[in-house]
Amino acid sequence: MVDGKRTPRSFLIPIVNLRVPRQWPVGRVVIHPGSDVERLLELAPPLDSKNDRLRDRVVQILGTAENGSIGEVQGCVEIDDAIDALRSSLDALRLFHYSRRRSQTTSFGLPGDLYQSKIEYVSTWERSAPGGRFRGDVAGWEFDQIAADDWSNSQVFKFLSGALAHPEANEGSRRASIGTQLFSRAATEHRRDLKMIGLASALEAWLLRRQPGHQTLRLARHVSWFGCGRHNDDLCGRARPICPYLRLSPDNRADRQRLSTLRDLGNTHVAWRCSEWHQVMDWYDSRSGAAHGDPTAVNEEEASSAEFWIAHYLAEPIIEWLRTHPDDPIGDLEREVDLAARPSRWEEMLQALDAPNPPAVPPAD
Repeated sequence: MVDGKRTPRSFLIPIVNLRVPRQWPVGRVVIHPGSDVERLLELAPPLDSKNDRLRDRVVQILGTAENGSIGEVQGCVEIDDAIDALRSSLDALRLFHYSRRRSQTTSFGLPGDLYQSKIEYVSTWERSAPGGRFRGDVAGWEFDQIAADDWSNSQVFKFLSGALAHPEANEGSRRASIGTQLFSRAATEHRRDLKMIGLASALEAWLLRRQPGHQTLRLARHVSWFGCGRHNDDLCGRARPICPYLRLSPDNRADRQRLSTLRDLGNTHVAWRCSEWHQVMDWYDSRSGAAHGDPTAVNEEEASSAEFWIAHYLAEPIIEWLRTHPDDPIGDLEREVDLAARPSRWEEMLQALDAPNPPAVPPAD
């Protein structure tokens, strides 16, 4: 209950399944440790009423966060806006959490954000036997002091926090904010088809303009620029010569045909394959199948692998790009890729791709 005659200074919202070691600013929210309950009550004592019912209710609500945390949201007139702001901050923390863990068995959120259920079943042979499968995440996570320092020292996550507070500041902030929220929703989605749709949407929000035609090829090129070789610090077009998958432009008709040929070759001959580019194309094929009514287009392993790869290898370099190219991040990205030096024997590569029967091995340096 709030005083309807005045705008609240802030809203305090318990987060019962997340613990933090200290006050943690994220976007428009400050997340307080549950141990701060008494201090927060001292700053804003409960209203007095008959039988102290309001006081008791305030203490009861905040008391649920004793072993969790409390989100303090300022600058919101309506509680629905405050809840949305807190969810966005938890989205950023979830991306940070997933990017630092090798496996995700626990998560956090507001009531209704997380799904968990045990599905019981009976297997039958000549006889039958009971079984059960747990789906969803276990609610509950504690960030330690090392994690808090990691967040504070990260330019990427400091930028993301500011982007959540002011997404209108520039195009980079807008894209960082929207993409992170879409990733978080996908990460908490237990149905694999909807998870893949959400993950693809996050990549689109970070790295695609709205424009007609050939968007899958554009997305594969943009994502691969950040991911190809990232896991072993051997980035395509920088640490080593750019490959034809990234050199060829989706906006050129002849190059689009060559990219189609490359995909066929890569699916047939390992020597031609760019694992990163093919991976993104496969993700998007699965996403398209799911979006057009086929939930079996995505398997559990593929959805989980896509989530892991995005969280661990793609999200931070992409958001760093949005931070350092705030005004026209997609245009700047396309210009940078186009300016990468042509690899040696490029004309031979084009001749091989244009041949009626391309060789099983690409031209060697």
